[in-house]
Amino acid sequence: GLDYQFLDIVSAMEAALGARFEKLVAVGGATRNRFWMQNKADIAGRPVEVPDVEEATPLGAAILAGIGVGVYRNEQEAFERVYRPGAVYEPDPQRSAKYARWFPIYRELYPAARNVNHRLFEEFLT
Repeated sequence: GLDYQFLDIVSAMEAALGARFEKLVAVGGATRNRFWMQNKADIAGRPVEVPDVEEATPLGAAILAGIGVGVYRNEQEAFERVYRPGAVYEPDPQRSAKYARWFPIYRELYPAARNVNHRLFEEFLT
């Protein structure tokens, strides 16, 4: 479910921008889970890259500060000087094809599951 939600978000972004992302970059604690990152690549049908930095959010904030005070001229220069790729998870074509066949089923089931999940949340909240 989570990886199909991820694909839904990526698909919406691509539709809004009119472009297809050739690779996806994942950050955060979940990137420690190699199985999950491989599954994301398989479901998305394209490589998923994990930066070679444990905590990308503070690094991003530091880069923006560097741009703000003139250490870097712009985002592109900062990216080129700071970013280092780490692990790259390549999609398995057979698994990607299987997940692509199942994606429409997920999209059909999601609204019903969302409502049930909200009801369960409310039930356990009280």
